[in-house]
Amino acid sequence: MARRLHLIVPIILLFAGLALRNADPAVIADFRVKIFDFYQELKPREFRPSGVKIIDLDDESLSKLGQWPWPRLLLAELVERLADAGAAAIAFDIVFAEPDRASPRRAVESWPVTRQTADIRERVASLPDYDEEFAAAIAQANVVTGFVLLGDGGRKPALKTSYAFAGDEATGFVPQFYGSVTNLPIIEQAAAGNGSFNNVPEVDGVIRRVPLLVAYEGELYPTLAAEALRVAQNASTILIKSSGANREVAFGEITGITDIKIGHVPASTDKKGRILLYDTGHVAARFIPAWQVFEDDFDASRVRDHILFVGTSAAGLMDIRATPLSLAIPGVELHAQVVEQILQKDFLI
Repeated sequence: MARRLHLIVPIILLFAGLALRNADPAVIADFRVKIFDFYQELKPREFRPSGVKIIDLDDESLSKLGQWPWPRLLLAELVERLADAGAAAIAFDIVFAEPDRASPRRAVESWPVTRQTADIRERVASLPDYDEEFAAAIAQANVVTGFVLLGDGGRKPALKTSYAFAGDEATGFVPQFYGSVTNLPIIEQAAAGNGSFNNVPEVDGVIRRVPLLVAYEGELYPTLAAEALRVAQNASTILIKSSGANREVAFGEITGITDIKIGHVPASTDKKGRILLYDTGHVAARFIPAWQVFEDDFDASRVRDHILFVGTSAAGLMDIRATPLSLAIPGVELHAQVVEQILQKDFLI
């Protein structure tokens, strides 16, 4: 009987453990992610400059250049200055969904039609439209626009990239959406790339996995980080490798994505096309206040050949996220961290 117990007890424990893992109750899932966070606290990713920066619409920039939203004529100048400084890619973590109300043509629309205003209206009609000026600046640079995917509503975002597939169909594994908030068509069409900046937090509100791919009505789209990396290389294609591909052992099962290659740069992901965030926490060295770009003595070497994300750390604009190492990090910093990990091949397995 004692000999049988030596066999029976381990088998019972094994099957009990498998059943518990398969059920994955909330208490176990919560314990697992807390352990994950603890490991990151023990050994956070070391920040190393890797050609990725954030042009920050911070409180000081808003104070110096005016409250948000800025006139798009000013944003056009920002794009031109960054492009002239040699930026590899400029990705906006902002959606320009509505026409610019600061544009003179739009401003006079609210004026009463009178004999006194008729002459002014006629003269204003000859002035440049700010959205058109912004789109023209975008068209002359490596700019990536961003959009938000939702549950429903909106129109289909423009798809700027193409895909090559190796292995089984993997679209069903990535986060699925059926609605969107997109940029004005004139702005979206002018851009070299277009990516989603959706991040899906865990049940506790913490972001631990960042997608490189999402799906809108069953069609694959890159995220802002993936698209910025593609555009910076002047590449046209993202390669998606999944179960069933050459050298990928899946024993006949469709198990999802195994790797993604953006241009010439590989990225290790989970089956849903997500990267495990290897967190550095907030790093001030990533950020360049936007107002500095407009200074005559701005050092172009700070952004030359860099992938730049334009976003905000201003508390009033509420783009704040939680990560394993920080309860309040600017959302734009997540995109920068993901690109850093890919460029440095610094992945968590």
